[in-house]
Amino acid sequence: MKISIIGAGATGLAAAAYLHLISVPFTIYVRNEEKRRLWETHPLNVSGKVNTSLYLPMARSLEEACEADILLVFTRAGDHEAVTEEVMPYMKKGQCLLFLNGCWGAVKAYRAFQKSPGAVPITIGETANMPFIAALSSDHASLHFKAMKEEIAYSAIGDETLLSELLHKLAPKVTRVSSPAATSLSATNPIIHVTQCLFNLSRIENGEDFDFFGAPLTKRTAAFMEECDKERLAIGKALGLELAPLLATLNSFRGTRAETLYEALTENPSYQAVKGPQTLTSRYITEDLPCGLASLLDLSDMMHVDCPHITALVYTMALYLRQPYRPFLTLQDLRVVKGLK
Repeated sequence: MKISIIGAGATGLAAAAYLHLISVPFTIYVRNEEKRRLWETHPLNVSGKVNTSLYLPMARSLEEACEADILLVFTRAGDHEAVTEEVMPYMKKGQCLLFLNGCWGAVKAYRAFQKSPGAVPITIGETANMPFIAALSSDHASLHFKAMKEEIAYSAIGDETLLSELLHKLAPKVTRVSSPAATSLSATNPIIHVTQCLFNLSRIENGEDFDFFGAPLTKRTAAFMEECDKERLAIGKALGLELAPLLATLNSFRGTRAETLYEALTENPSYQAVKGPQTLTSRYITEDLPCGLASLLDLSDMMHVDCPHITALVYTMALYLRQPYRPFLTLQDLRVVKGLK
């Protein structure tokens, strides 16, 4: 089994470090020239849950990266469609394309492959959440590997044999869910991140150093998240999907049993190391809002599900940021979702 990593941010590098640790061959495709020049001559130093130093085996081109059995996509969710279009000409029958922290990547990719007359049959999958928590230093020389989740939920369209084999190497518990809609709707980050960001915007804009899941996360904030979660579950039900509540999903990551969402977020040792964003360009805002939370609003509109808390969250953030809400999912995406159930 040979792996290619597309996306050389913190989580992609965490995957590289872990694959190196368990002796799974891989290459990483690095588009950023500054990073490429550094890693050609210097090892990446990794500390935390994984302690190692490694020279990153880099693919010289996207075509070379696409020679692997499995392509792991670690880019921002808003780039998934562009990545799919770029790798499609090089992919061969039987290969796997896996979006980590899927956020509708599998649905978008499946629709793109269905539209392309020359596309070959491949396996397309995604995970519900990002298995790795990591932070890359500003000089790109070192990675703090903070944590790994104990359970990975994934979906797959096509032969999932290779995907299942790989994911079982990454986590002690792996769950196959019914469809890409189920994995995307099971993502925990959008509701948690965007809600906490909204109620801490002044801290973020002022560049304050604060613990994201520490004192700034109040019980009332967690209660708002729970209301958003009820609306997410209602959207899933309208699509014929039985989704797990946020609390149950967070408990599965640790193998513990917190009684409330507030406890699950504030008492998790992995989360205690998470710092709050210090700019409005954080992925918590630029990705989880337009791709993760907005997709819930899109589905609530298309499926006629009343979601006052999610609606208020999306529109308040959009107005504050002066960035108009734009639909992330289309009716064509919804048709794919319904067809893959």
